[in-house]
Amino acid sequence: MKPVKLLISNTEIQLALWEDNKGNMFVSSTSTRPEGTVYFATTPSLLCQFLESRIILQTLLDKSPSVFVEISSNLKKILYSTRDIDIKLKCGDQTIKLLAGTSPVEIWQCVNGN
Repeated sequence: MKPVKLLISNTEIQLALWEDNKGNMFVSSTSTRPEGTVYFATTPSLLCQFLESRIILQTLLDKSPSVFVEISSNLKKILYSTRDIDIKLKCGDQTIKLLAGTSPVEIWQCVNGN
C-alpha cells in the first residue's frame, strides 16, 4: 500500500488514507482495543460521509466493505475478522471536525457520492 494523505496527526490519533495497487482505499487509525494501528478498507462514499462529518470515525470502520482488518503494534501484525473481535478506535466517537479541532483539514470535493 502507498500513502495518499495524512488526515490527522496529533498526540491523540494518527489517521491516514492509503491506496493499494488496484486503487482500493484503506484508512489507518489508532485503536484502543486491541491496542495498535488498525488498517481497514473503505469506499469513496463512506470516506466522503466521514470527511463531511456526517458519520463518526467508528462508523467508518463498522461500515467497512471488508470484514478483515490488520492491526499492527510494535510487536506484531495480525489479521482479524471484525466478526470475531470488537475493535474500538481511539476517538472513534468523533467526526472529522471534532478530531481536527482548530487544525485545518483539506476536504476533497465529493461528487455523486464518490
